[in-house]
Amino acid sequence: MNNSLSDSKRIVLLDVMRAWAVFMMIQGHTIDALLSNSYYSGDSLLFNIWQINRGLTAPIFLFGSGFAYVIATFRKMDGGGKLPASVIFKRLRWIGVLFLIGSLMHLPAGTISSMFSLSPESWERFFHVDVLRLMSVTLLGMFTLFMLARNRRRLFTSALSIGLGFILIAPLIYQFDWASFSPLWFAAWMTTATGSWFPVFPFAGYMFLGAAGAALYLKWQEEGRAAMLPKYYFIAGAVLFLAFFVPREFIGWKITHLGASSSIWLSFSRLSLVLLLWAGVGMLLQYVKNVPRIIQIAGQHTLFIYVSHIVVLYGSAWMPGLRQTFGKTLELGPTLMIISLLLVSTSLAAYWMHTQKLQKSVVYRYLPYAAMVVLGTILLFA
Repeated sequence: MNNSLSDSKRIVLLDVMRAWAVFMMIQGHTIDALLSNSYYSGDSLLFNIWQINRGLTAPIFLFGSGFAYVIATFRKMDGGGKLPASVIFKRLRWIGVLFLIGSLMHLPAGTISSMFSLSPESWERFFHVDVLRLMSVTLLGMFTLFMLARNRRRLFTSALSIGLGFILIAPLIYQFDWASFSPLWFAAWMTTATGSWFPVFPFAGYMFLGAAGAALYLKWQEEGRAAMLPKYYFIAGAVLFLAFFVPREFIGWKITHLGASSSIWLSFSRLSLVLLLWAGVGMLLQYVKNVPRIIQIAGQHTLFIYVSHIVVLYGSAWMPGLRQTFGKTLELGPTLMIISLLLVSTSLAAYWMHTQKLQKSVVYRYLPYAAMVVLGTILLFA
């Protein structure tokens, strides 16, 4: 690989940033699940840095996912600016699979028969919106927008407006008690009040802003200015940093609604750091001759790495995880060891999957279907 931001087939910066995000998820989730509460101290500079970094993980992941989706979809367009029917089917199928995976990961029971005896609290937890279900619903909206826009200029304008809208409207949305006048499953998509981790307000905004960034990147690429992406991202990130992060940190006592998910100050502060991080890594890549291939591969298989480490840590309806086994009782040393093991094992598994994909092996082609058959059998007959 050369020392540019992209090669002939992949945008290297995108792969690196997605790998960064999923690796940060592994360490963040492991610490959250296993590290003893005695290490959590608001007076610790290291802990506060960890908190800021953890808050950035999802925005980086979502921004990169929106960016990647637009790049991949534009590459599938035919000469007339339309998507072939086969591509439309695959895109919609992928959105459905993503939603199904997210739902299965939080399924409250291991068999269909046992679901009829579940408590209301169990179903309430099931409705909590996770990052995969957020992505699937947002991707459906982005796909609809893509079909309507059909060119980079309209897509950029629309995605930018929608992305900013999700962030700017969030404070208003959070003023309503949605659970009091709408079904619980719907209220869970609106705010964090019911326990959702990633409701559409404001988190879908990061994906639409990533889509806008991709549309702009494609324009720059056509004009031969793609290598300027880090510079443009740095300028945008610096402006947002000065406008939102600095006031929030240094004169925050004068500003209302600073800390909650609905806060535009928090959302734009995170966006500023995301753009600055993209810019910094992009600038670094211009001087790095070779990025380790395992990092690029990890960036291409973030879904697999995400799902596998979540199941190992938090378990599922069919198996307990490390959280159920140890709880938040581990000291720093064992926790760091588990983080290292998860990073290595999931990366190696992703590498194996990648080789199977390149070889177009029978295992890679039919393994997902075999897993679905096994899972369906368990749900029906276990």
